[in-house]
Formats: sequence, C-alpha cells, structure tokens
Amino acid sequence: MAEATTHGDPHRLATISAQHRVVAALPIGVLTFLCSLGTGILWNAIYFIAEREYGFTERDSLLLAFWNGVFYTAVGFGAGTLVARLERWMSPRAVLATVLLIQGFLAPAVLIFPSNTVLWVTAIVMTTLGALQWPIVQSFLVSGRHGATMRSAIGWWNASWMAATAVGLALAGPLQAMDLMRWAIPMLLPANLCAIACLAWFPSVPPHHDSSESARHVPSSYRWLLASARVLHPMGYLVIGALAPILPYLFQNLGTEAAWQAPISATWHVARFAMVIALWQTAFWHGRAWSLAVAGVLLGCGFALAVAAPNEGMLVLGLFALGLGQGAIYYSAIYYGLAVGSAGVKAGGIHEALVGAGYFMGPALGLTSLAASAGTGPLAGKFVGTFIGAVLGALVVGGLIALVRGWRARSQSIA
Repeated sequence: MAEATTHGDPHRLATISAQHRVVAALPIGVLTFLCSLGTGILWNAIYFIAEREYGFTERDSLLLAFWNGVFYTAVGFGAGTLVARLERWMSPRAVLATVLLIQGFLAPAVLIFPSNTVLWVTAIVMTTLGALQWPIVQSFLVSGRHGATMRSAIGWWNASWMAATAVGLALAGPLQAMDLMRWAIPMLLPANLCAIACLAWFPSVPPHHDSSESARHVPSSYRWLLASARVLHPMGYLVIGALAPILPYLFQNLGTEAAWQAPISATWHVARFAMVIALWQTAFWHGRAWSLAVAGVLLGCGFALAVAAPNEGMLVLGLFALGLGQGAIYYSAIYYGLAVGSAGVKAGGIHEALVGAGYFMGPALGLTSLAASAGTGPLAGKFVGTFIGAVLGALVVGGLIALVRGWRARSQSIA
C-alpha cells in the first residue's frame, strides 16, 4: 500500500529522489577550486598585497592574521547552529549562494576605495564568511557517501582545493612582477560568480545521510584518532598562521627577487597537494596513530628550518617538509571528523573553527615574540630565536596531548 501511495504522488517521489541524490564530483570540484583561489589569496597572498600596496609592517600583518583567525573561529564553531536557524527562511544551498555573492561583490572594494581600513574590513569579512561557506560545502560533499566512496570523495575534494590555493598564491608572483598586486582580490568577483553557477547541479539541501550505514564504516578507533587529530589540526594552522605574515620579510633578509617570492611561498602548498594525493590513493594509514605522529614531526622541523633558513634552498626544504606534515594532519582531521560526525554541517564547522584557532594562535605567538625582541630589528636573531622557540613549544605541548588522546586507538579495531 505504501509503495502504491508513493507511485501515485509525483511530488513525493521527486522529494525523496532529491534527498538521496549526492552531488556529482565535477560541479562540487569546480566550485571548490574556484572558491579556493580566493582562499589562497585571503589567507596567504594577502600579506604580500598588504606589504607591497599598503606598506604593512610585520606587526600590522600579524595583527591582521590574528583577527582573521579570531572571527573565523567564532563563526566556524557556530556554523551548524547558524545554518539550522537560517533554514527557516532559506536552504543550505541558498545560504552558500548568498555567502559567495557577498564575498564576490565586496572584493572590488579594495580597488575602488584603496585604504588600509577598507583592506582590513574586506579581508576580515571575506575570510570570516569562509567559516560558514566551507562547512556547507563539506556537508554536500560527504552526505550520502559512505566507506570507500566517502574516502575517495574527501581525497579528490582535498586535491581540488589545495591545488587552487597553490595556484592562487603562485599567480601573485606574475602580478607582483607586473605591479598588478592590487588586482588580486578583485579577481575573486568573477571566480565567485562562476562558482555560484555550479550550484545549479546541487540539491537545495545535502542528501540524506544514513546513520546506520555510516556506523558500519566507522570503527571505534576513529573517535580516539579524531580526538588526537583535532589537537594537531590547529597546530598545523598555527604554524601556517605564524609563518605566512612574515614570509615577505624573510625574503627581504635573504635578498630574494620579488618575482620569486610568492612562487617559493607556494612550495608548502605543492608539498601538501602531493601528500593528499598519496593519502587519497592509499589506505595503509587508516586508523593508525603513528601516521599522525610522523606528520607532527615533519610540521615542526619544517617550520624551524624555514624560519631560520640561511638561503632560499633551505627555505624551500623547510616549506616542503612543513607542507607534507600539514597535509597529512589536515587529511586525517577532516577524514575522521566527517566520518564520526556523520557529514553534518556542525562537524565541518568544528573542523573549520580549529583552522581559525590555529590561524590566530600562530600570529599571537609572533606578536608576543616581536614584543619580546623590541628594538632589535624585525627579523633579527633575537626575534627569530624567540619565535621558533614559542611555536615549537606550542607544538610539543600539542603533540604530547595528541599522543595521549590517540594512544587508546592502538588497541581498537582498524577499518
């Protein structure tokens, strides 16, 4: 009787079909790539823009990075609740479209009204909106996908956005050489408009995610590994948040040509991209705590080498090691987070909030180190030593906590 009733109700059939239709790889991959071009600019190239076009000092750049991270964290933690409340008036797809429109039409403001205040407001608002944008995208990505299908989706999605951030930062080199850095942020308007067009292939809400089916693919060990990864995850972004604002000044000390600075900075993006491709195509690391430990060591050693590098070659080596470690930590954190969190916007929001936490803790350590070395020069030995010590100290503490939280996973079943 129920089957006959369903067949007799075309609207109900269409609704059920939409609830179970997962988003195809191409539209969500293209949308992710386009949006991530902006991420690469707003989280990394923004400091080259600020230094070249607006005369930002090291302290200015660290302050901008700090407040970007603070607001990103706050919105990320509340993303699940906010989207749930907004659903009274609009679907998650409509929320995503609105966010992309606001970001897109705000982007040209830095060109129309060139001032430090406008740069601050534009950078913080556009970056903060990303903490709402990405949890929705992640929910669309994995909802309705389970087991190997979900793992594969996370793999190609990571590859998509990490490739885009590397491209976005690398493009800053030619723009810088042609004295066109002021155009980097306004270029996000056409990118976001094209991304919105991809939403035509999205259902209005993320597809149904069967909790019982999900549980079959999530062993108990994943909860302990998630607990460990969620400590290391902000540590990875602490390192990036500390390093990105001062990279332009590291290059000044090394005497690196302007046209090479942004491309060299993209080294860690390339290494991270290579790491996620490797993890996507393999399964040996699933459910194993040692992979997180190795990633943490690469992250810390890479950071220390990059900040203290005596030449460009050592800087590239440090950035490459850092990228490998950060890529492995990020992949593990989102893999375990979305698996245990059943593809919810809340799970993605926590993941993004931890990104923001790292992004404000890193600059906070940089600002503290800068204050401790006052009067010795922006990147003099005292600052560098204090800075490396502060960041590595945070990494050691975070690593020990992660080790304790992940240790219990050793005796759990492995998927």
